[in-house]
Amino acid sequence: MKAAVLHGAADLRYETVPDPAPAARDVIVKVHACSICGSDLHGFHGKHPRLVFPRILGHEFAGEVVALGSGVKGVPLGQRACCDIDIFCGQCGPCREGRTNICEKLRTMGFDRDGAYAEYVAVPAGNLYPLPENVSYDQASAVQVLGISYHAVAHRVKPGPGERVAVIGAGPIGLGAALVAKSLGADVTIFELLDYRLAMALKLGIERALDPSKIDVRGEALALTGGNGFDKVVECVGGFQEKTVQMAVDLVKRGGQITVVGTFPENKAMIPIAYLKDREIDLTFSRGNFQAFAPCLDLVAKRAVDPDLYISHRLPLTRAADALHLLEARNVEAHKIVLHPQG
Repeated sequence: MKAAVLHGAADLRYETVPDPAPAARDVIVKVHACSICGSDLHGFHGKHPRLVFPRILGHEFAGEVVALGSGVKGVPLGQRACCDIDIFCGQCGPCREGRTNICEKLRTMGFDRDGAYAEYVAVPAGNLYPLPENVSYDQASAVQVLGISYHAVAHRVKPGPGERVAVIGAGPIGLGAALVAKSLGADVTIFELLDYRLAMALKLGIERALDPSKIDVRGEALALTGGNGFDKVVECVGGFQEKTVQMAVDLVKRGGQITVVGTFPENKAMIPIAYLKDREIDLTFSRGNFQAFAPCLDLVAKRAVDPDLYISHRLPLTRAADALHLLEARNVEAHKIVLHPQG
């Protein structure tokens, strides 16, 4: 098959590789759409901590089942599906507690094993989620990243109706977090530096979209919340943690909650412990798309969230390297980029 193989930092080659063979409990999925994630950029630049070269990236994907492992039953050939990316051991303490997204031996498709920048990919059969008839492959390829937003907001932030929620970052995860919070009845304000992302947030129906570089962030937070600060703050950037974590502190009210969702390749953020302690501000974290595929597919099927609105580019897999460069270019309106391995 053809695949885009990462041989080293910034060394991505489109080449012929052996077709994947299914293990006993795997299925083979013919990839129809694979979205690019910000963590793919970390991997592309050699900064993902678990990445070993060579590696086929790609973990936001959808396709059809074309082969079954010897131990797989009940999965029809031709099944249209998207796929959870986490492979957990089921034996460690977190797994026994039901928190499989923080498994001690967690493996992730596209990083610990080959992913979907390819024509075909091997997937554990238990990770499949059948697609509703009205959900396209392109839309389904965006469900994994929407799942990150859903787990963060629905399971960790847990906003109540009318609560004031600030989201930092209007990339795909931030937009998803804002949309999920809005669907749960929260009043949402999103903060973002790039004008085209601010425009997209407003297009998607977010109440307010503000550029923090042009305002007094703390003053604006107080003005929007009757002098209190936001009830909940969701950090969805990751790349500039020294600034965004402090910004979250500036936005939140006494007794409020900050949830960090952004993926950080390094440890740089300074946490003002005394300030947080004296105000009893809760600092929580969210990882992955835990138990989020089914509800997110339902949101897409009902058009409560429509990924087509923020899919900005569709490119063939032959241009995977171009797509990664496009995603990190700050002067191009790139929201969600979808690769098509089948042409």
